[in-house]
Amino acid sequence: MHIKEIPEDFIVYEVADIHPEGQGNYALYRLKKRDLTTWDVLGEIARKLRRRQDEIGYGGLKDRHAVSYQFVTIPQGPKKDLHGEGWTLEYLGKVSSPMSKARLQGNLFEITVREVEASEEELSQEVEAVKRFGLPNYFDEQRFGSVRHGQGFAAREAVLGNYERALYLLLVEGSQYEYRRTEKFRECLRRNWPKVESCLELAPSPWERRLLEFLVAHKPSKRTFKRAFALIDAEYLLMLAHAYQAYLWNEILRRYLNRRNLDHFTVPYLLGEFAFYEKLSPEALEELSSLRLPLPSPRLKLTPDVRILYEEVLTREGIPALSKLRTLVKGLVFKTYPREAVIFPEGLTFSLQEDERHPGKKKAVFRYFLPKGSYATLVLKRIFRRGYF
Repeated sequence: MHIKEIPEDFIVYEVADIHPEGQGNYALYRLKKRDLTTWDVLGEIARKLRRRQDEIGYGGLKDRHAVSYQFVTIPQGPKKDLHGEGWTLEYLGKVSSPMSKARLQGNLFEITVREVEASEEELSQEVEAVKRFGLPNYFDEQRFGSVRHGQGFAAREAVLGNYERALYLLLVEGSQYEYRRTEKFRECLRRNWPKVESCLELAPSPWERRLLEFLVAHKPSKRTFKRAFALIDAEYLLMLAHAYQAYLWNEILRRYLNRRNLDHFTVPYLLGEFAFYEKLSPEALEELSSLRLPLPSPRLKLTPDVRILYEEVLTREGIPALSKLRTLVKGLVFKTYPREAVIFPEGLTFSLQEDERHPGKKKAVFRYFLPKGSYATLVLKRIFRRGYF
């Protein structure tokens, strides 16, 4: 049983509060991409138009191994369609303000699971449970691409003052871009660190080249490595901070659910386990449906019982208190917002069909809408009670 055998098995339609207005300083487009990351496509569009990539407005990053549709805006962009290998940009009209995360409402998914062994009755039972009780709103593995190597979070190392280790992780073991594109660069750094001069020509972006030039020009020291953070792309720094917060939040929610003594089962994921409940009492359903847990941040105001959970998780990470979840690196900050503990997929349906790619087998096609920030794969992990596909 598996997903994403072909990109068409995972289709994503972005839903956003934006539409052509007939006038405005921004051109609105619908971007369709296949088997590409959002960042790589936006970079190619910027190069085609000879514009800075940060001028292109967008709402969120979509899965690479998928067919996805999303909105982008370009100030004074061309009134025509654009095309590239694996992507098309369809011109929709003019708008007065750019596309952004604030305008993103969520995503509609159509996902095919192949070689399904469960019966229609078994799937119906699990789907009905999800409709009735929802599921925990964990961050799924896509959020943790920067730690797929299993060597830890760059943001955590920065909090602990290990600046060289943090730089190594974000440059060598992580990447702002698609991994295959930066493989030679990262392998060169891995072989030569911290003597990085021979890797300059392989740098995949201007900021990475400037950072390496700085390291070449200065003697290795804690001060040098800390100062080098000022050259890192600001959006990448925020992404690294948020990835670490997301992991901590997952652990906090898991502990919160475990302390409610709910009937539950666990499934593995890249960084540990997800705990899913089987069902909820009316009281528990009411409590969890309204529960919002903020992402960990040093100035949070929490009730004593909830603060205990946060500090237990941080202590295990070597961070003695919530107030210590901070760095001395400009831009590497832990912003917070309340996140729903439980989500209810809207319009959740499925159909069991013959699998045309695997004769004699079945495929299940699921359709549902999720609010922004929630993960479609998590719904499948709950329904099928397994961590990997």
